[in-house]
Amino acid sequence: MTDAMLKRQERHEFAKPVGLVVACWTDEAFLAGMMEAQGSRDVSVAVERPEPGQIHVTITRQVPVKAPALIRSVIGSWLNLTQNDIWQQHADGSWTAVRNAKPKGLAAEGAAQITLAPSSDDATQCEAQISVSSRAPMVADMVEKLMLEDSTKLLLEEFAWIDTHG
Repeated sequence: MTDAMLKRQERHEFAKPVGLVVACWTDEAFLAGMMEAQGSRDVSVAVERPEPGQIHVTITRQVPVKAPALIRSVIGSWLNLTQNDIWQQHADGSWTAVRNAKPKGLAAEGAAQITLAPSSDDATQCEAQISVSSRAPMVADMVEKLMLEDSTKLLLEEFAWIDTHG
């Protein structure tokens, strides 16, 4: 990994209780529909609940490469992506997810920490910290910037999907 990992923070308020937001982000059919609406194909979602208050989500899919032609000529128009989310419930009613996303064949990866906390009127405050890093020295800066932009865009689309379909 490079020492200069790119990071970004996003905030959102859901007009839904925390439990409903978590239920959306941990439901196989909901996630598959959301990923397909984002343009992914060959989506597979597995959800495990190893113990109360803990949920593991694994999503594999092909995502379209939204990058300049030069990069697409090297890595192709689609990337196989594996995403792992580990959700943990806390005593105060909040939930935290640690997300790792790794595109196959790319010396790069993305990560996020998503925190959901109850707020007034059955709403949910969401804070997300997104980071990307690359081990490809010649293209690390370009790949990291593209991945950060794409990861942020997809997360904002997830917020909107939960708002309208959750």
